[in-house]
Amino acid sequence: MVDGIFLAFLPFPPFTRTEKKAAKEPMHFTPASIVLVCLGFTTSTTFMLWLNCNQELGILYGLSDPGKIQSFYSVGIVLALFVSAALLGRNVEPAKILVVYPTIALLTLVAIYFIQTPAICLAGGFLLGFFAAGGVLQLVTAVANEMFPKNRGVITSIVMIASSVANYLVVSVAGILTRIGGTEGPRLVLLFNIAVTLVGILLAVYLNGCLKKEKAAAAKE
Repeated sequence: MVDGIFLAFLPFPPFTRTEKKAAKEPMHFTPASIVLVCLGFTTSTTFMLWLNCNQELGILYGLSDPGKIQSFYSVGIVLALFVSAALLGRNVEPAKILVVYPTIALLTLVAIYFIQTPAICLAGGFLLGFFAAGGVLQLVTAVANEMFPKNRGVITSIVMIASSVANYLVVSVAGILTRIGGTEGPRLVLLFNIAVTLVGILLAVYLNGCLKKEKAAAAKE
């Protein structure tokens, strides 16, 4: 409602009309760009799976009020947005953050799996909010936009489609694991989350290697 009011009464910024080109420049997908699309899947999976199982996990671990996990998770998200913005402001490469953040998220998931206490659920909720959901997917799109500066809308859409596919698939798999595992179902979902997050880290490491080679080649030219 507020957005609608703003759009109705506030002026749009000035723009310059440009002539459309006869044909758009085709997009050339390299291994690095394909990895980016896959990262749209894995980075979304980490926090989606956590959202899917954290309440049941809190009950399983003896947490009296599992709803608190979501509060800690939300605080982590908000703080991560400020920290990530500060890091980018200091010219830290987004691709490097895509390795560090998921790695810490992975360690958090492993800790939650082995340390079965109420406190770990709250701490894990905060850390996963910070390092899994606090703008990591947006960092993927930022790197993708740098890679395709003339096709930003298209590559952003492709990354978000991968995220949407993750939303459907991983929730379906989580439901199956919950039915199979019974009371231990949330911990099975954790294991699944650990596996997917690990794949995402490996993809991010590969992406950084590709980008480093591309920069070296450009410097030689």
